[in-house]
Amino acid sequence: MTQEREKVIFIDVLKSFACLCVVLGHVIKGLRKEPIEVAGILTVISNFVYFFHVPCFFFASGYLYANKPPKSGEEYRKMVWKKLISLGVPYFACSVFYILTGPILSTDIKIYSLQGTVKELLTAPVAQYWYLYALFEMFVLVPLVEYIFRRVDQGWILFLFVAAALVIRADIYWIKYLLLYTCYFYLGVYFNQKSVLKRYPVYKIHPCRLFVLSAALAIGVYTFYQCVLDEIITNGSVNYAIGGMVKLLLVVCMVLMAVAIAQKDNTVGILLIRIAPYSLYIYLFHTWFTGSARVLLCKMGFYSDWLHLLCGMAVGVFCPVAATWIIRKVPFFQFWFEPLKVQFHDKSN
Repeated sequence: MTQEREKVIFIDVLKSFACLCVVLGHVIKGLRKEPIEVAGILTVISNFVYFFHVPCFFFASGYLYANKPPKSGEEYRKMVWKKLISLGVPYFACSVFYILTGPILSTDIKIYSLQGTVKELLTAPVAQYWYLYALFEMFVLVPLVEYIFRRVDQGWILFLFVAAALVIRADIYWIKYLLLYTCYFYLGVYFNQKSVLKRYPVYKIHPCRLFVLSAALAIGVYTFYQCVLDEIITNGSVNYAIGGMVKLLLVVCMVLMAVAIAQKDNTVGILLIRIAPYSLYIYLFHTWFTGSARVLLCKMGFYSDWLHLLCGMAVGVFCPVAATWIIRKVPFFQFWFEPLKVQFHDKSN
């Protein structure tokens, strides 16, 4: 297996795992909106995955960005334009659809006026679509920061982003996403450009042992933070900073677990690799299917939290995959989600 192929598999595994965790977290979170008694263990699992699932997406994006960063102003402008199209079109399409039809699915989703809709789209992203909004910001910002600090070691640039995430707390529309999440994007850049996984003996550890050690470390660190540190640290700013460091460490643990899975053929790895091409669609669409399934089961009189969890995970993954097959066969539909991949054929020729 070539090193380039290893990188692709490792990132595919990480993205798919993070995607499944996003679905899992949203399914459990959605159960709290209905008259369903949610088991304590499910609440713990939900809180746990919320610490790292989307940060892992940003890590993967940063890692891939580092394969071909812009080397000139012209390349930078072309990259920003492509990202504006590839991320902006699905962002606006999904957000508008959510704003217009969301209140039909759930009373928790408010109805916006035309002015309110425009404001939300430009300054305050709705639902999970804030990820596309924030990711575009990072593709704009990171090359500029790297250019400004081009004579500074990348470790210091990473420290700059981490310090901003841990120290500065701002809820100012789009600024908060840059402050909170750019550190994970640049962590991926740093891992790639510094070949962190190759420099340290990660690949020399047996995959099973690496997986178990990484999973144990992740669970141990999270448990210690929630059960010990969160109780004894009363200063909000200190707790916020330590929580941020825990999230960073959990992302690293998830990366190591993905590396372990990608090294050896196994059922979990094969499943995650097959899910990878649909990860964007699962992320964009899953709430519509999981929310509908939850409402339908409640109307039918089924209130078992575990039944809702299993059904929610099933429809949250497989229904977006089925939708993807349909969308990719119709260029007009595909344009709204993968605009750069669409090829319209002129039937008159």
